[in-house]
Amino acid sequence: MNKDLHSPAFIRASVPADKEEPLQVASKTTSSNGTKWSRIIRLALLMGILLGGVYLLSKLVTAQVVTALLILIGFVVLRFIVRTVLQITFTFLRYLFWIVVLAVILLCVL
Repeated sequence: MNKDLHSPAFIRASVPADKEEPLQVASKTTSSNGTKWSRIIRLALLMGILLGGVYLLSKLVTAQVVTALLILIGFVVLRFIVRTVLQITFTFLRYLFWIVVLAVILLCVL
C-alpha cells in the first residue's frame, strides 16, 4: 500500500504504476525544533550586537545619554515581552472559554 488513496482517480490513471514516485516519509526531526534553536541563536546574536553597541556608545557619549538610551531600549523590550505574554494569555483564555461553553452545554443537555 504505497499509494495515496485520496488522490483523484484521473491523476492516478495518468501515471504508470512503475513510474510512481515513492511517498515521502516524515523525518524524525521536525522543522519546529530547528526553528526554536534558530530563534534562540538569533535572539542571542541580537542581544550581543545590542550590548556591543551600548558599550561602543558609552565610549563616545556621556553617561546621561547612555542612561536615557538604555531606558528607551528597556521600554521597547518591556513592550515586546508584555505583548507576547498578553498574546499567550488571551490565546489560553480563548480556548478555556470555549471549553467552559462546551462543558455548560453538556451539563444542560445531560
